[in-house]
This record gives sequence, structure tokens and C-alpha cells, in this order.
Amino acid sequence: MLNSKGSAAILVQQAVLVIEDNEDGRESLRQLLEATGHLVRVAANGPEGVRLALEFEPDLAIVDLDLPGFDGFEVARRIRQALGDDVLLIANTGSNTPSLREEATAAGFDEYTVKPMLALELRRWLA
Repeated sequence: MLNSKGSAAILVQQAVLVIEDNEDGRESLRQLLEATGHLVRVAANGPEGVRLALEFEPDLAIVDLDLPGFDGFEVARRIRQALGDDVLLIANTGSNTPSLREEATAAGFDEYTVKPMLALELRRWLA
């Protein structure tokens, strides 16, 4: 990764959990994160995501809002209850409405992004 002056930026390895039911999206994000040096775990549904979060204790969790099992809002509430503020929670969804943003904030998400996630957003959260 290069910084604004064109020299190599120092990358701090982060533990990242990706909870996404779309296999292509989940695997693409996993590969990108691993290629940039991060430790990554992935889950395809809400219950699996919460289980992994409690086991893995990630620095950052990227959570789709529309998940099987239980939705991303419930995932966020359960992760917040168990891990507190030690994890940065990112809501990642295909919809951008004020009511969804409000619900995401109320559930415990720190950030809200609309798919496709921008590389600049991801880089900022990992810094």
C-alpha cells in the first residue's frame, strides 16, 4: 500500500470479521483483506457471525444487514452486548435510507456504508 507521497505505508494487521450471505461478496472482501495483511474470518449468517465474533474478538466487523438466521441489527446488538466498544462495527447494505441508518446506529453500528464498499472507506476504517 502506498501513502500520498508514493512510499510504502506501514500496515497494522487487524483482525476482521466479514458477515455476508452473498458468497461472491464475502469471498472478494476476504481475499482483499487477506492480501493487504489482515487476519480475516467470514460468516454467511447471523448466528454464525455472532459465534465467530465471540470466539475471534475482531478489531473490525463488516456486517450485511440482510442476513439469514437473524439480521445484521441483531448481530450488532449481540456483539455490542458481549464485546462492548472493543470492536468497530460497520453496517454494509444495499439500501441507503435515513430510517435504516437510524436503526443501524440504534443497534450499535459505528459506521454505515452502501454496497459496493469503497476501498477508501475500508482503508480509513483499518487505519
